[in-house]
Amino acid sequence: MQSIRRGAPLPINQALNRPRAKLGLDLSAWMTILFVGVTGFLAGFRITAVLAFPTLAAGAWLIVHKHPKMFELWGLSLSQKSYYDPRK
Repeated sequence: MQSIRRGAPLPINQALNRPRAKLGLDLSAWMTILFVGVTGFLAGFRITAVLAFPTLAAGAWLIVHKHPKMFELWGLSLSQKSYYDPRK
């Protein structure tokens, strides 16, 4: 049996350590862009939808490229509760 230092990560499955980002954008950003595009098509604003998809994708990529942790921190803040929440 191999001894591993306490607190060291175990090499269980390397696929779990892979990032889920595609083309520099996280899954939630792609879902938002896709939602806006599909909503535009369903609402009948086809020109708006065709122009909105690449515009949103390029804008999100530029933001993530400049500030890589911004969307991740924003997403984490949505699920975080206040430490001093009086409703506890």
